[in-house]
Amino acid sequence: MTNPAPLLTGLVVVAAVGFDFVNGFHDAANSIATIVATRVLKPTQAVLWASSFTFAALFLFGTGVAKTVGSGMIALETVTPFVILAGLGGAIVWGIITWFLGLPTSSSHALLGGYAGAAMTNNVLRHGWGAAFDSVIVSGWSRTILFIVLAPMLGLLLAQLFMKLTIAVFPKGHKTRNDRWFGWMQLFSSAFLSLMHGSNDAQKTAGIIAGALVAGGFSDHFMIPGWVLWLSYGTMAFGTLAGGWRIVHTMGRRLTRLNPASGFCAETAAALSIMLATILQLPVSTTHTTTGAIVGVGAARRISAVRWSIVGHIAWAWVFTIPAAAAIGALFMTAAILVS
Repeated sequence: MTNPAPLLTGLVVVAAVGFDFVNGFHDAANSIATIVATRVLKPTQAVLWASSFTFAALFLFGTGVAKTVGSGMIALETVTPFVILAGLGGAIVWGIITWFLGLPTSSSHALLGGYAGAAMTNNVLRHGWGAAFDSVIVSGWSRTILFIVLAPMLGLLLAQLFMKLTIAVFPKGHKTRNDRWFGWMQLFSSAFLSLMHGSNDAQKTAGIIAGALVAGGFSDHFMIPGWVLWLSYGTMAFGTLAGGWRIVHTMGRRLTRLNPASGFCAETAAALSIMLATILQLPVSTTHTTTGAIVGVGAARRISAVRWSIVGHIAWAWVFTIPAAAAIGALFMTAAILVS
């Protein structure tokens, strides 16, 4: 009988690349929404700028986040290629649904939710309900869940601080000069945010592929091959080029009105927050962080400058992301076991 492991592992790699692409165009809004909304760059220029720096992160950061996602959240001894494939399916389907609705939800949390839902379902169907949580590594999940709350709050608070300092230092009477100066500064802050986006998000896919190589028997221990990193960063950069214009519109224009100064503050605050998570080797949500930062600069001017009804819709989408992706991953896993 033919060994199915190579085929399944190949399917996992293809699905992971698909997720990476969806993540890229879904999260393109994180990097370019502010700089497009402030008219510093045209949309085509913005996605070229963002994708270049997303890929450049490959050469500047390690693989700590990849190791956390690939081996620090779900116990690898309970993982099969089917588990990873089902988890990716859950993340991809949820990402497409929220993209269609124009909701800036977290691709990262969709990935983790789908992966956990598939792994837990695999345990339940094979060993009973008592084994549901045997695959979950509590320490990895506790730190990640903590940052689900901290990431947007940190982005919001830093953005508020930067915006208030900007208002105090730069007088309103020099609006044209200020817009020109901050327009140039936004090129740097947008590049910084794209760099941090790549440093955290591309590693998540790399970690999943590396885990699949272990589950498929192609590696006897967890490691991140160089080709996996190149594939993950390259695909995400290409996905960013495709753009996620529905979500760009929500984040860049509907949450609050942005100008070059507030765009610079939001991008810098979000990038610093993501950099902290990357240093801590945590898979943080770049979408949560950037949205929090945009809300922060709006609230720094006045509370009514933020369209709180839209923030509420986004918040509900955040709440449902992990359980919804987990449920979809569980359905895919159930189907895989029934037909195998």
